[in-house]
Amino acid sequence: MKDQDNPPKSQKYADSSISDKAFKRMIFWFAVYCGLFCIGVILVINADNAYLH
Repeated sequence: MKDQDNPPKSQKYADSSISDKAFKRMIFWFAVYCGLFCIGVILVINADNAYLH
């Protein structure tokens, strides 16, 4: 009877805990890849402008 009145609370979300070290490493590598992408875009644009002039 007691179990029927108060059902156990179900977990809202799956346990997707990530360690702080792994999270910081992920942010670092994301920033590195974004930086390299931006540098590549700038180099390609400058090379294209130099070729056209």
